[in-house]
Amino acid sequence: MLAGLYRRPWVGLLGLMVGFLTQPLGHTVYKVMAAGLGGGVYVGAALLGILGFVIVWKGLRQDELKATWMGMLGGWFIWIGLFEYSFKFFAELYSVPGYAVEPGVSGGYVAAPQANMLQATVTIMLALFVLYGMFNLQTKCNFMRFFHRNLHFSPGMPTPDNQRSYARITAMEVLFVTWFCYLFWLYVIYVGIRGPGLQIVMGIYVAWTAWSAYLIYKSTQQVRMAPALRYGIGAGIVLWGSAEMPAHFGAYREYWLYPLEYPIFNAITSAVFVGGVVLIARRPKPNPAPGASAAGAAG
Repeated sequence: MLAGLYRRPWVGLLGLMVGFLTQPLGHTVYKVMAAGLGGGVYVGAALLGILGFVIVWKGLRQDELKATWMGMLGGWFIWIGLFEYSFKFFAELYSVPGYAVEPGVSGGYVAAPQANMLQATVTIMLALFVLYGMFNLQTKCNFMRFFHRNLHFSPGMPTPDNQRSYARITAMEVLFVTWFCYLFWLYVIYVGIRGPGLQIVMGIYVAWTAWSAYLIYKSTQQVRMAPALRYGIGAGIVLWGSAEMPAHFGAYREYWLYPLEYPIFNAITSAVFVGGVVLIARRPKPNPAPGASAAGAAG
């Protein structure tokens, strides 16, 4: 009955939906932990991050599809537990101030102290991006290889039959793309409001949204579940920037930040996400062609 879901374009849109929902639900989990754990939230966050590492570790020996969704969940838990809450912890420890800007729209924009801590990691992120991404001669990431081609950096084709650690790769994608998008928009707002003005910020937003639309199209061209999910993670996180930014400027309220005030909305969002992950995890393996290996039929 659901066989058609695992074909183009639906398979790609399923991966995109799950990747997209990691973002608002990440905020929801963050808020629920803060409300539910109180003073023990940092211990809980550390345990969540450790659980993420365990999930990724368990995924290292799984087939491509299982390793991919386990890597996604593991990376997501690591981000919430060991990134988001570490920024908040050190912002409180060192009494880092927040800042407010007035872009001339209702409500203005207020950056929390932990956002300042996150902005301070930009050089670390860029260094790891260059070393792990740009200098990775074996990468199959379309984004990285785009720069390889256009900067005339010719690493050659990835080594044939090079065994890829899909759980680790997917977890790193969740972390790096989320990290990059956070930093990008924090700096666009911080620099744009103080210097070039709101028009520049809006121009960047339009360009970003056009990129998001292109990534949605590319998602619809995916034909296999595991690659569709890995592509959908990056595309969904980029798309989240287009969906979230208007809320920062007062266009609508961010319901995912108020799970106790909007329980139905957040319950439905959570159910859709969990259902999407279950559909991905239960994707039936295609029958391998005669002589084909089981590994070749995975995903």
